[in-house]
Amino acid sequence: MLDLTGYGRLAKLTTLTDRMINDASRDALIAATRLLALQVAHFQRLHGALPLDENIDLLESKGLTEEQAERVADGLEVLAMALATIRDDEPDPSLQ
Repeated sequence: MLDLTGYGRLAKLTTLTDRMINDASRDALIAATRLLALQVAHFQRLHGALPLDENIDLLESKGLTEEQAERVADGLEVLAMALATIRDDEPDPSLQ
C-alpha cells in the first residue's frame, strides 16, 4: 500500500532525490540549483523573504512532526522536479 502520509512521502522522496543527485553530473546539479534559486527569488519578490533560519532548523531537527515532514517532503518534490527538468547530456553553456 502506498504511504501518502508526510512521513511516507518524505521517505520515498528522500530515496528518490538521493538517487537523482548521485546520478546527476556536476553541471546538472549546478543548473538545477540555479533553477531553484530563480524559483525562490521569484517567490520572494511576490511574497517577501522566506524564513531561512526556520528551514535550517527544520533540516537539522532529529524529529519531525507530521506537518514538518510534509513540508520537507514538499521541498524534496520540488528538488526532484528541478533535477528531472535539467538535461544531463551536455554541459550547461552558462558554465563555459
